[in-house]
Amino acid sequence: MKKILFLTLALFSLGAMSAQENEQTDSQNRLDKFNEVKKHEVSLDVVAAIAGLGINPRYEYVLGRYSGVGVDLNIGIFDNKDDIDYVETFSITPYYRQYFFSKEDYGAKGFYGEGFAKVFTFEDSYFVSDTFEPSRTVTESYTEAALGVGIGWKWVSDSGFLIDVGFGIGRNLGLADDPRDYELPEVTGRGGVNFGWRF
Repeated sequence: MKKILFLTLALFSLGAMSAQENEQTDSQNRLDKFNEVKKHEVSLDVVAAIAGLGINPRYEYVLGRYSGVGVDLNIGIFDNKDDIDYVETFSITPYYRQYFFSKEDYGAKGFYGEGFAKVFTFEDSYFVSDTFEPSRTVTESYTEAALGVGIGWKWVSDSGFLIDVGFGIGRNLGLADDPRDYELPEVTGRGGVNFGWRF
């Protein structure tokens, strides 16, 4: 009889512990419902757009409470009147993000770290002086790729409005080749202040 009573108590205790593990707070339930419905994000880098540097749209797909994948585009519109070296004209940057501190609020927000791969084109202008021809400015275009990491912080309201502030740095892989045998940049940056919407 004691064995049956002990076995019944043990099974009851396991069942109670399992039920407690499955119980969630109201905040966690809202979080799960939010993440089930709102998994897509679109945003735009407002600093780059206001400064006239480029149009930088971004799309991110929320994988879950702690992670997401996405892609950034950069379409350069900067008018390089000052002949600044290495002006980026186009880039595409897929990335993976891991979010932290997301338990108490809607997921895929807060502090994050990311890894990214970037393929981009840029221009370099230089002055050519020749004794037999008039002096002129020559602009060369290059294509390069980089691997890098970044950090940032994302705020998401209950309605889905978001602000994402982040930056990163990547190591160029050396695909670009300068015919003048000049050293091209070894690193590339990424970052901005994105305003957008999760839906």
